[in-house]
Amino acid sequence: MSTPDRVNRPYNDDLEPALYVGATVALQPEEESYYVNALEVLPTVETQEFTVPANSTLDEQEIRSLYGQSGVLVQVRLPDPDGEGSAIPEGVRVEVNQGGEESPRFNIKNSRGFLDSDTPSYGDAAQQTELYQYEDEDLFFDIENTTAEEITFTLKYTGWAYDLRPDDSRPTDADVVVLTERKSLRGL
Repeated sequence: MSTPDRVNRPYNDDLEPALYVGATVALQPEEESYYVNALEVLPTVETQEFTVPANSTLDEQEIRSLYGQSGVLVQVRLPDPDGEGSAIPEGVRVEVNQGGEESPRFNIKNSRGFLDSDTPSYGDAAQQTELYQYEDEDLFFDIENTTAEEITFTLKYTGWAYDLRPDDSRPTDADVVVLTERKSLRGL
């Protein structure tokens, strides 16, 4: 299927919707196709407050604030605020488990990627922080504080929500394909 000009790609340089009304999307790893029935902007979505003791890790923090309603796909990013400061406090590392508590994202053979205070500044629009969340599939963060002081903070995301309807097209024919939870890249 040819992609219309108004379809952006996931992780694009601009924070724009990856989809438009009428576009098709394949969600991986389920390999299911949907069409976009409606689109809504999400100006700011703030997570719960996290208090991480010095030199400690909060394991399995469920991030319910990013869950979508039934049939909703959420596309969000974690941009740095204007001026001084960072979206993620200095000395904090966030590991993402999407699709269950034991479903680590950002894995390669011998290491695991994470978000920290530098990550939102990579690229022009924090594209390295982009997440796609379908409905209320499990989303957990492990949050590590590497400093000698307790840190309390929230995370402020922004993005888009898409109301999806099942589509009979093959996933390979979709306008856009997005990963909504961990998928093994071995054997692809």
